[in-house]
Amino acid sequence: MTRAIHFGRLPSAASGFTLVEMAIAVMVIALILGGMLVPLVTQVEQRQISDTERQLQEIREALMGFAVTKGYLPCPDTGSNGSENVTAGTGICTTVAGGIAAGRIPYLELGLGNSDIWGNRFTYFVNELYARRSPATPFSLSSAGTDVRICSSQACTTVYSSAAVFAVISHGKNGAGATNYYTNNTNTASSSADEQENYDTDKDVVTRPFYSGGAAASQFDDVVVWLSKYTLFNRMVAAGKLP
Repeated sequence: MTRAIHFGRLPSAASGFTLVEMAIAVMVIALILGGMLVPLVTQVEQRQISDTERQLQEIREALMGFAVTKGYLPCPDTGSNGSENVTAGTGICTTVAGGIAAGRIPYLELGLGNSDIWGNRFTYFVNELYARRSPATPFSLSSAGTDVRICSSQACTTVYSSAAVFAVISHGKNGAGATNYYTNNTNTASSSADEQENYDTDKDVVTRPFYSGGAAASQFDDVVVWLSKYTLFNRMVAAGKLP
């Protein structure tokens, strides 16, 4: 007797994923990819910050080299052409308020890049006496004037330096208050008092840990470098430029 062979349906488990199973699988993959992307974004941002810190150190060194060569620091660029602005016939920076000359780094005189990694100009504050040149009297070991003050907050409850001859600021990823190199426009103002302090024209500059969470008024991503006038004196004495 020949026995008939019947081909039935395979068990449902072998017939493919159900919609629920596929949704779960997609969710798991998304979580895995998300977990990989967050550290990658963090690494990119940290690299950008590190590159900016290197740029600022190069600017710091270039400013000292400029002073050793010329006998004075450059005035800020208060226009948009990358050159320092000095009032003709006086040897004094064009824009001075409260003893501080404020503007952007004159990158053409320093032979440096024109912007930070986010495309914004570096802000530059300098004790204006140290940027004077003939026919004004260049600075000496006895020069005073108004030094830049480096603080931990806008309120300046903690002072890191009260004798900085200059400070240079990158306004970070958010670029709040900075001048954009490509458009020459001023970026949107910050809601943070600490960031606002870094693009006004007084002597105080804020540096503190980065913070991007919470309310907009708490944000801070500026990168700052400064130089003590005594470090500048030391460099110039060693070069034989000061007695």
